[in-house]
Amino acid sequence: MRLLACVLSLLPIMTFAADDIRELKLRDWEPKSMLVTKTTIVEKPRFPVIDIHNHLGGGRQTLTPERVQRYLTEMDEAGVRTVVNLDGGWGDRLQETIEVLDKAHPGRFATFALVNFAGIDDADWSEREASRLAESFRQGAKGLKIDKRLGLIYRDKEGKILPVDEPRLDPIWETCGKHQKPVVIHVSDPAAFFTPLDRFNERWHELNEHPNWLFFGDKFPKREEILAQLHRVIERHPKTTFVNTHFGNNAEDLAAVGEKLDKYPNMLVDFDARISELGRAPYSARRFFVKYQDRILFGTDTTPRRDAFRIYYRFLETDDEYFNCAASHHLQGFWMVYGLYLPDDVLEKIYHKNAERVLGLKPASDTNAKAAAPSDPAGQVLRVRSTVDFEVTGDGQNEAWSKTEWQSLYRRNGAGLPLAEETSNRSRVKLLYSATGLYVLLDGADKKLTATFDRDGAHLWEEDCFEVFLWPDEKQPNYFEYEISPLGFELPLLMSNQNGKLFRWQPWSFDEERQGIPRQVRKATSITGGPKQSGADISGWTAEVFLPYHLLQPLNNVSPKSGTTWRANFYRMDHDNGRTSAWSWAPVGRSFHEIQKFGTLTFE
Repeated sequence: MRLLACVLSLLPIMTFAADDIRELKLRDWEPKSMLVTKTTIVEKPRFPVIDIHNHLGGGRQTLTPERVQRYLTEMDEAGVRTVVNLDGGWGDRLQETIEVLDKAHPGRFATFALVNFAGIDDADWSEREASRLAESFRQGAKGLKIDKRLGLIYRDKEGKILPVDEPRLDPIWETCGKHQKPVVIHVSDPAAFFTPLDRFNERWHELNEHPNWLFFGDKFPKREEILAQLHRVIERHPKTTFVNTHFGNNAEDLAAVGEKLDKYPNMLVDFDARISELGRAPYSARRFFVKYQDRILFGTDTTPRRDAFRIYYRFLETDDEYFNCAASHHLQGFWMVYGLYLPDDVLEKIYHKNAERVLGLKPASDTNAKAAAPSDPAGQVLRVRSTVDFEVTGDGQNEAWSKTEWQSLYRRNGAGLPLAEETSNRSRVKLLYSATGLYVLLDGADKKLTATFDRDGAHLWEEDCFEVFLWPDEKQPNYFEYEISPLGFELPLLMSNQNGKLFRWQPWSFDEERQGIPRQVRKATSITGGPKQSGADISGWTAEVFLPYHLLQPLNNVSPKSGTTWRANFYRMDHDNGRTSAWSWAPVGRSFHEIQKFGTLTFE
């Protein structure tokens, strides 16, 4: 032993200073990514938002005028139309909550009721609570909220955990179905919360901060069993609508959630506090959102805060890569997320249309259906879908146009027709692309056909016209401008913006057609409410144009393929009774040629 002690004393002793990086604790590791990616700030969503899952508190004492006004301010700044408050309770508390939220601010809040699980062993509990819930609906509650304590924490008098499919709850679910009120239900928790807190747990940081969130061990049911209990309830009550929170309470397994949506038509999901899970599998998540676009609701589970909402918008609307979404709720997992870049028709359903249907709310009015023209032009994105080539007729009646949605053009600041004198503010555009060219459909309401030019190449912008600006390669200063009048005459120009100095030339000779060379652009216009003649009283006009890629060959990044991006803008000029109005898709300054402010076309 003495010999061993002597030998050990001769070995080098390994010591570490307190600040030695080799002693860094995992909880203190905060790596900063070296990856360079773009950042898109989406201040307001593409469409007004209904947040189906929020907790604002209940009762007059909590919901003071000052607190409610703070909520409203954050909602207004973030473009949120309505927030669902799941904290209504029952009885006097519910009544007070409805009065200070729903009734005091119509359309901005929707309050849900709760049930009282106390006394569940009483013989009359089911009847008592079902009756009280029916009264809550008569008071104005828009639905019922059930939290995760059911199936995990609540116990009967014998100490047994109350399962989600407890028969004593059947009258509760039936009452919701009878009154056509949805059940927003949270059961279980993230999968990592049901596994040991060891070196393999992917939520190690979070669970160390909140050890009471760990449900691993014999004291708790298995997560899979809790989910199975919920699905048995959904199957047993097909006339009741169940909104399964946190992406079906199983955001880690999209295939399993999709299987349940296919099986249970009365089931929907929201994705509150789960974009950290969804955003790390963006391909699968995007396919899921598109496939189940009628079954997904927007929710945050975060008290109204503009920065939190904007992270959700960035996740849904952009193709930003590898960004931190902690501001949307809190740090969940040690990873970054990716945007889903969803099409407008999917976004509109998820942002508000699905919630309107589920909650029985009035649809957003046409004037409010689209957010105001964005202050950040880079936020204007149009996803261009593919098509086979088709005939251009001028009226947009080809079935191909049903594949895509209208994009609004917005009134520009400055002198123009007073809104009261306009028949409508409608000015809009649709796009499609084929293997050979770009299809553009333009439509606007109008009172008078102000167009006298009777030849191509004239100064069409001086009268009624639509304008299309295409900038395929923003690394180069060259782009394409195309104008068309209601009478069907056109002005094509190749442009170059050299640090604000403009150069322009016509890309082809109109004499080519006389020499037997087919016209390169196919175009047609149609008029509604009057004849196609100068000065006629009308109600609107439409232009349909096919721009072949070979016309744009002097420019780079042509022809587009799936994933290609171009910069672009669309304008409308209207000249009625000597007064001029103008519209644009992406807002620019005085000049239509401020190409750096153009929006983005993404070819799908």
